[in-house]
Amino acid sequence: MIVKHNITAMNSNRMLGLTTKSQAKSTEKLSSGYKINRAADDAAGLSISEKMRRQVRGLTQASANAQDGISVVQTAEGALNEVEDMLQRMNELAVKGENGTLTTSDRAAIQAEIGQLMSEVDRVQSTTTFNEMNLLDGKFIKGLQVGAEAGQHIDISIKNMSMTGLASYIGTWKDGKSSDSKLYGAITFNALTAGTTQVQSTTYQVSGSAGTIQGSVSATPTTSFSTVNSATKTYNMKAMDSAMAQKLVTTFQNLVGGNSATVATTKDFNSLNAFIKGALQIVSAQRSDLGAIQNRLEHTISNLDNIVENTQSAEAAIRDTDIATEMVQYSNNNILQQAGTSMLSQANQGNQLALSLLG
Repeated sequence: MIVKHNITAMNSNRMLGLTTKSQAKSTEKLSSGYKINRAADDAAGLSISEKMRRQVRGLTQASANAQDGISVVQTAEGALNEVEDMLQRMNELAVKGENGTLTTSDRAAIQAEIGQLMSEVDRVQSTTTFNEMNLLDGKFIKGLQVGAEAGQHIDISIKNMSMTGLASYIGTWKDGKSSDSKLYGAITFNALTAGTTQVQSTTYQVSGSAGTIQGSVSATPTTSFSTVNSATKTYNMKAMDSAMAQKLVTTFQNLVGGNSATVATTKDFNSLNAFIKGALQIVSAQRSDLGAIQNRLEHTISNLDNIVENTQSAEAAIRDTDIATEMVQYSNNNILQQAGTSMLSQANQGNQLALSLLG
């Protein structure tokens, strides 16, 4: 029996220290909810889970970005719904004003209402904003960041929806070609006098090459036409272009603006009818584009949320504490800690017995 070194107590103390450390880690994991609280707990797991955390947080923000995009689209589309309603009313008034049974005062009253509606379209265009950005001025060309990685964009582009903006998109048909074939296609047109807003009463059906009309010309003036083949009576028609359309808008707005404009004629209303038809197609096409983008963004959000959910589950499997398993370990350490404390006390008492021999 020795007293120089209490090996039994040293062993008990060492084992008790290990148990205490293990117990402290279990306590930390249970209280924090994470089984990785520092890199030393699981260096590889920490690295992998941090990449997953970056993706989860990035995708969560991307989902919010896409929802903002839907809000933008809904704001713009709602405004365009009102613009389209006003254009439909203008079309109705244009048909009414073209009627030859109306007096000059009748047409002036119709022109005044059309002018007010045009002014309201312009006001809607200038005041429709989202986050202090104008949506309908033709400058809203934005990329929505809908992914966790750089450059994962969905682009939104909205045309200028003012009256002059709509007029600027009206294409020009000339020499069998068109700058905007989707706008007009193979439909019936009224021929326009070059450089004016006046429409000839004769209507020609577009056929063959874009802008080529078949048939004879009996109306005057003929300055809008040039004979291509006199034998077959094929002519090129210059339909309403953007300059003519903008001049037409000015004609109807001047009366409202107090510029003492002359009252629009039946031919002016005829021209307006053709312009409104094209403007409605432009607005409808823009609304269709916005609707398609909204549907796409809704699917994007669903996909992002699904990825976030599954990535979060994988990250949780690496980082989160398994409470049931850790409680078993905690209880085991608690028993060992009590046993170790008891054995350390017993080991110290063993040396006391050795000292009794010296008495």
